[in-house]
Amino acid sequence: MTASAPAADARLLVIGDLERLGPIVRQCFAPHPIIGVRSYLAGLAELPRSPTRAVLVAHDPTCRKPDAAMQAIRRVAGDVPVIYCCDPAAEPIARRLTACGATDYVIFPPEAAELERLLRIPTRRTRERWVETPAVAPVPSAEELARLADILPRLTIGDVRSMDAMAALICAALDAQQATVILDGRTGQAGRLLDAPDECTLVETIADEGRPLGQIRVGPGRRGPYTHEDTAKLRHYAVLFGRMLLGSRRAAEWRRLAMTDDLTGLPNRRRLMEFLAEKLPQALQTRSTVTALYFDIDDFKRYNDTYGHEAGDEILRDVGQLFVKCCRETDMVARYGGDEFVVVFYDSEGPRTLGSRHPEDVITVVKRFREALGKHTFHRLGSEATGHLTISGGIAHFPWDAATAEDLIQSADRGLLQAKAAGKNRFWLIGDGDVVE
Repeated sequence: MTASAPAADARLLVIGDLERLGPIVRQCFAPHPIIGVRSYLAGLAELPRSPTRAVLVAHDPTCRKPDAAMQAIRRVAGDVPVIYCCDPAAEPIARRLTACGATDYVIFPPEAAELERLLRIPTRRTRERWVETPAVAPVPSAEELARLADILPRLTIGDVRSMDAMAALICAALDAQQATVILDGRTGQAGRLLDAPDECTLVETIADEGRPLGQIRVGPGRRGPYTHEDTAKLRHYAVLFGRMLLGSRRAAEWRRLAMTDDLTGLPNRRRLMEFLAEKLPQALQTRSTVTALYFDIDDFKRYNDTYGHEAGDEILRDVGQLFVKCCRETDMVARYGGDEFVVVFYDSEGPRTLGSRHPEDVITVVKRFREALGKHTFHRLGSEATGHLTISGGIAHFPWDAATAEDLIQSADRGLLQAKAAGKNRFWLIGDGDVVE
C-alpha cells in the first residue's frame, strides 16, 4: 500500500480482539468494507494487499514488544489513521504507543461517534439501524454525594483544601490507590504518591466547551484493573468538576457584586458589617483592638450643587481610593452610604496590653490621609480643585466604646457629630474626648 490518500471505498482493517471489536465495528460502519485479522503479524501481512482507509488495532496482552509492533504497523500503513483500542488498565501503554506511531487511542468499548471521528470514516447508517448506547456511570453512593456537598462551598470560597477533597472523592469513587486533580491552576492529591508518571492508569481532561480547565489523574485500582463503568464514572466526575468550578466562579462574582459599592468599587455596608462580625469575636479571643472611623465630606451638598453630580461622584471615588492608599492591608475602607465612609482598623497580631499604641497608630493614618487629601487635585472642582476639600470623623474602639458591631458604628457616628459641632475638618476620639485637628 502506498502513502497516498486511499479511495473512498477502501477498507477498514481491524487487527486483533475480533470477538469484541468485530460486532461494534460492523454496527458502526457496515456496509463499508471491513477486514479483520487476529494478530499484529497477520495485520502487517494484510496491509499491503489492498487499499486501506484506516486501521483499528486492539491491545494484545501477549505481545512482548508492542512499541516495535506499532512502529512496524505505522511504516506499512503510511498516512492513514492507526487507532489503538484497549481496556482502561492498559491506558498507560496506549499513551506510550501514540509516540510510536499510533494516531490516537480509545478505551474499550469505544463510542460510535468517537470511532467515526478518529477513523475518519463517514458511517452509512439509517436512523432506525443506528443505535448508540452511551456508557452510563454508576449512581454515586451516599458517601460520594456527602463529599460533593462538602466540596462545593469550599470551592466557592477558594479553600485550597477543596482540591485535595476532590482527589479523595475520586479515590473513594474508583477505589483507587491514588488520585491527582489539577484544576484552575491548583493541584490536589489523595492516596499514596506514585513512583513514576507511567504508573498513572487513567487520565481524564476537565474541560468546558472544549477549553481545558484541568485534569484528573488516577493511579492503579485497589481491586485490580478498572472497568468501563469506572471510566464512565471518571468522565462523569470530570464534567461535574468542570461545572462546579464554573459555578463557583459565578457565585464568587455574584458575591463580589453584592458586597461592592458600584460607584467607588469599595466594600459596601453589607460587606462592612460582615467584616466586623468576623473580626470582633477574633479580637475578643486574641485580646486585639478594632477601631472604627466614621467620616463624611464637609459641605458635600454644596460641591454637588455647585459643580454637578459628576463632580460629586469624582469626590467620592477619589476620597475612597485615597484613604485605601493610606491604610494598612488588614484595614477596610467601606462606603457606608451617601458621602459617609467607615474605616475599620484591625490589628491581626499583637495582644492588647497596657500602653498599647493602637489609637495613636490610627491617628497617624488619619493625619497621613489628611495630608494626602490636601495635596490631591479634584479636576472637576474648578478653583477649589486643590487644598479646599476637608472631612470630619469620629473614632471609636472595641471593646471599650462598644460591645457589638452596630454599637461600634453608632459610637463612631456620635464622634462625627461632635466633630461637626466643634467646627468641621477635625476628628473626635470617643472616650478620650480629644479633638484631632
